[in-house]
Amino acid sequence: MKIKLYSILTAAAITISVQSACKKDFLDKKPFNQVTGDVAFVDLAGAEKLLAGAYGSMYNDAHIWDFMINGDVSADNAYAGGDNANIADLDLFKTISTNEIVERDWRGFYSNIKDANEVLENVPNIKDPELDKNNRRNQILGEASGLRAYYYFNLVRLWGRVPLILKAATNLAEMQAPAASVDEVYAQIIKDLEFALANTRVTVPHKGIITKGVANALLAKVYATKPNPDWNKVNQYADATITGGYSLFGSYDGLFTGTNKNNSEAIWEMQYDGWGGPQGRGNWMPGLLIGSGWKRFCTPTNDLVKAFEDEGDLIRKNSSVVFKDASNEGWADAYWSKNNFPFINKFRLDDKTDTYIIRLADIILLKAEALNEISAAGWSQSKTLVDQIRKRVNLPGSPAASQAAMRLAIEKERRLELAFEGHRWFDLIRTNRAVEVMNAQKNGAGTSLNYNITTANLQLPIPQKEIDRNPNINK
Repeated sequence: MKIKLYSILTAAAITISVQSACKKDFLDKKPFNQVTGDVAFVDLAGAEKLLAGAYGSMYNDAHIWDFMINGDVSADNAYAGGDNANIADLDLFKTISTNEIVERDWRGFYSNIKDANEVLENVPNIKDPELDKNNRRNQILGEASGLRAYYYFNLVRLWGRVPLILKAATNLAEMQAPAASVDEVYAQIIKDLEFALANTRVTVPHKGIITKGVANALLAKVYATKPNPDWNKVNQYADATITGGYSLFGSYDGLFTGTNKNNSEAIWEMQYDGWGGPQGRGNWMPGLLIGSGWKRFCTPTNDLVKAFEDEGDLIRKNSSVVFKDASNEGWADAYWSKNNFPFINKFRLDDKTDTYIIRLADIILLKAEALNEISAAGWSQSKTLVDQIRKRVNLPGSPAASQAAMRLAIEKERRLELAFEGHRWFDLIRTNRAVEVMNAQKNGAGTSLNYNITTANLQLPIPQKEIDRNPNINK
């Protein structure tokens, strides 16, 4: 069996273009899923290689770094920092269709989808009986379906309507298909995740792959995010995740020391061992680097630091933010004094620090949100879950005593618990709070930041190069 290779035109449209976002030069490793010409995949080993390629392609800028730009810098958790005008435009809501971050993320996600599609198209046709022992063929297909669902979940949250590509294009019309509706994209995401849930393995020690726990957690998040949330489904899948073999890690700070990888709380975790290691580079963008002369990206905001302090949340504040004297650095900052400058503290081992895609605290708080939305009296059940999260960091129980108060309490708890993990912007979007929250932002002196955003600022523009390639994309 010969693998179906995407056409030259399709490949050109989704080839990752690595954009340097800093002054640091680097070389990317050759992707281990790269194929040239006709390559035969005729057995179990070939199927596993295809799947490994689908996982390996996740180690691109969209997942390694830009999850924080899109989830925290776009929101009220971080300023752009650094020296990259494209990131600054995202921070200040000045993004246009030629923005290089927007372009690289679009291409990165569609490159991911291409690799997942190659597994889904080719593995069913491999005639090797070893593939069907222990249900491995269906497991591989389930994992690839879960990956594809996650990529489309990112695309639909960031852009809204996007092309729904489920197989290799065979003609120009298929290459230039119009974008699918948001509802159509969500329907496909749910279909893929339901298939993943039925066919993947249960929780395994290695948290870098799609398991039933990942599928349940993603389904909970998808049903909470789609245009018409189904809170009963959110509760159902959050429950399935919570009872799926996970537990809160005993120490909040221990989640981020870099010495407790793939811990009991991790549901899905990007695996890093640094530049040149077999698992690939890590997220060095926001880490502490004094004496380099280079200002790191993703600077914590005055508003986030104040939120920690107002809550008396010293444990999560100190785990998330560290202040250092940067007065001798050659760069300037519009928001903070350099002699007491904040850096993100969740990535302490620099490029060797794993990042959590999903961890249990996220899902516990999502279940609390579901219970609060299902019933006006559900806030008391929600309080039990919120207080479970607060107890770990030595905070008293939430004072919220109504549905409306609990709604805001959960929003705040998610912000403080999950800061710099790429969730905040998407939480604000799905709760219709982004415009109100961002327009209320002030600097450390109490002066308005004057974002003045409207709903038109809530989605990224389709990259101009994609519009040029596909004149039907906006039809």
